[in-house]
Amino acid sequence: MKVHEQVLQGMQEMAEKFSQSGIKLQMPPATNAALGTRYTDIETGKMLAAEIKFNSKFTNPMGFFQGGFLCAVFDEVYGPLSYMASGRPAVTIEMSTSFVRPFTEKDKFVTVRAEVVSQTKSLLVLRAEARNPEGKLIATSTTHALIATDQNLKREK
Repeated sequence: MKVHEQVLQGMQEMAEKFSQSGIKLQMPPATNAALGTRYTDIETGKMLAAEIKFNSKFTNPMGFFQGGFLCAVFDEVYGPLSYMASGRPAVTIEMSTSFVRPFTEKDKFVTVRAEVVSQTKSLLVLRAEARNPEGKLIATSTTHALIATDQNLKREK
């Protein structure tokens, strides 16, 4: 099974597991298709990588991939990695991104590689890099995610 299909299957399994408790999760999230996310490498629960193609729908006035959408690209990798690491849904409570160079049409795509830095019973710390096909650093990111409990999930319904 290819990595992409393995990640999507894991998302489906997570949705099914929690639907039995009356908790509805949309898996994969709609953003997955909108951004064209393609998962490419995995070390289950520790690291996940994906490629996202340049799309002019997500550009700023200068024709560069807009920074906010690049943050969403990081979150496309953080989300499934957090599920794999914790076995539960997790929500971002803080994310920081530093932009090094623009993601342009000539790059064609970026590869985002995220890894788990630290994990407790309730918190995940993750970091990631986005690189163009030549390996040049586009941006770095870190995030903190709160691991959801059944009680928290039911309260939010």
